[in-house]
This record gives sequence, structure tokens and C-alpha cells, in this order.
Amino acid sequence: GSAATAGLRCGRSRCTFVAANIVSRCQPTVTTMLPRWRGAAVLGILSATWWRGAAGGAHRGGGSCFRRSSVRRNSTGIVAATTAFASWSPMGRSAAVFGFANTLGLGVSLATGSHVHLDLIGTGAFIPAAWATQGAGLRSRLSAGVIGLWALRLASFLFYRALQTGHDARLDQTLSTAGGAIGFWAISWLWGVLTCLPHVLGSGIADRPKLGFSGGAALALCAFGLYWEIVADVQKWQFKLDPANKGLFCNVGLWSLSQHPNYFGNLCLWTGIFLLNAPMILRSGRLKLLLGAMSPLFLAFLFYGQASGKITKSAELFAQRYAGNPAFSDYVRRVPLIVPRLF
Repeated sequence: GSAATAGLRCGRSRCTFVAANIVSRCQPTVTTMLPRWRGAAVLGILSATWWRGAAGGAHRGGGSCFRRSSVRRNSTGIVAATTAFASWSPMGRSAAVFGFANTLGLGVSLATGSHVHLDLIGTGAFIPAAWATQGAGLRSRLSAGVIGLWALRLASFLFYRALQTGHDARLDQTLSTAGGAIGFWAISWLWGVLTCLPHVLGSGIADRPKLGFSGGAALALCAFGLYWEIVADVQKWQFKLDPANKGLFCNVGLWSLSQHPNYFGNLCLWTGIFLLNAPMILRSGRLKLLLGAMSPLFLAFLFYGQASGKITKSAELFAQRYAGNPAFSDYVRRVPLIVPRLF
């Protein structure tokens, strides 16, 4: 990867590394390893309990009668649950979707200890969250579409990369304990809720301002950010696949303009999402607008903290790795951390 970012994942994995470091420092010194079979045992007990009740109902009322009534009850329950969910505020629906996804991720982590599912579930959760909270206006629907497209692309790419690399050794210690896994997925939930704030706040407004020039400019910024992030990811992945580049840092293409071009693309995309929803959020007052601005500001803080080494030790580790390479020192001195110097 690039000199100061090699080994860090893009998109959601940026939060992944931060979560791992926070959890490893904050969790109790002594935590017991959760046996791999415990998650499977819990699922088995729940399944056995359900089937025992089902069998009892069938015995009392007849098998076929039970099956028909069970289908009707299940259908009615699903409709009732969907109706109740739709009545929640957009913020409540967003928190619930991210909560369900990260709870699922936690369950897989506790039961298997695998790292492969982290980005698939964590980033993929943005798709149902954006769909569940979109409003009736064009801006809100476009916002949901942009988020869904970004999440689908990034989640699939990171999942494919995880399958190729196997696992992330930096997370072995964190996810090997129950406390570490719980802390990691709790931070992942917070990352999703905060990042999606502009879309969620905008969808709760009844007014539907026209797209206009401002909306078109916001969409253009989203498209630019998505393109920049995709190109950066592809260039870095191709660089790593070339055997001739083994042991070298990525400084080609967009990586010659910025040490973290994928960070820059992600910031542009979410700033565009904020601007797309800003006219709707402003209808609720300036305080809500400032709350929505927390999304790009939070990401900027997160990315800068990682790139500068203020949050993680990644910058220090890569400096040690390439200490004997004069080109690396020149690259770090000359190339900006995140925002590229185009002139």
C-alpha cells in the first residue's frame, strides 16, 4: 500500500483499525476466551425450545391445523412488526438497522472468531439503513441511492479482499475475547449511526425542495468522491498483486498525489451527501444542520487521526518498516496526507 497507509483498509476498515486499537486499550486486562461452540450451543437451545413448543401445539390441535394457523400468525406478526417499524422516527430506524447488523456481526465473531465478515456486515448495513430511512422527496431518494451504491461497491470489494488475504492479524487479539468483540462491534454501530446522520435527518423532513443547481452540484461531488475512492482502491490492489512490488510502498497514480487518496474520496462523497440533504435539514433549524455536519467532520477527524498517527500507531509502524528507504522519507515529506496537492 502507500507509505503511510499500507495495511489500513479503506472505507469501513478505517473505523475497523481504530476500533481495534480503542478496544485493545480500554477492555479489561483479563478477559476469558469465549469457547467457539458456545454461540452454536445457544442457537441450538433456542431452536430446540421453539420446536418443542411447535410440536406441543401440533399434538394438541392437529399437525395440519397447526401449520396453517402458524403461517397465518407468522404473516400477521410480520405485517405488524413492519408497520410498527415504519412508525418509528428515521433516527430510530437507523439505529435499529445498524444495531441488528452489528449484533449479527458480533454473534458471528463470538461463534467463529472469523474476521472475514467484518466489512461485509459493517459496510453492507448502510444499504438497508439508507433504504429504511429514505423520505418521499427526490433528494432523499437520491441520497439513499448514492449511499447504497457506495456501500455495495465497498462491502463487496473488501469482502473479496478479505477472502483473498484470509484474516487481519491486527484483530486476532481483539476479537479473540468476548469483551474485545463486544467493544469492537459497539464502536462499529456508533460509526454507522454518525456517518449516516445527514441522510437520516434529511429524510424526516416533510418539505421536498427541488433538486436545482445545488442538488446537482452535491451529486457531482458524490460521483467524484466515489470515482476517486474506486480508482485509489483498484490502483493499490493492483500494486500489491505485482510480485515486483513486494516490500515497496504504493506511490503510483492517485497515491502519488496523496498518501491517503481513498480517504479523500470518501470525504468528498459524504460531504456531497450532507450538501444534498442540507436544504431539507435546514427546514428544521440550524441546530439540526450542525448535527448533520457531524458526519463529514467525524470522518475528517477519524481519517486525520489515523493518517497522522494520533489515533493509531500505523504511521510509526510504517516509518519503522521503511526506515532504510530514502524514497519513503521523501514521499512522506513531499506528499500531502489526505487532500491532494494538484498544482
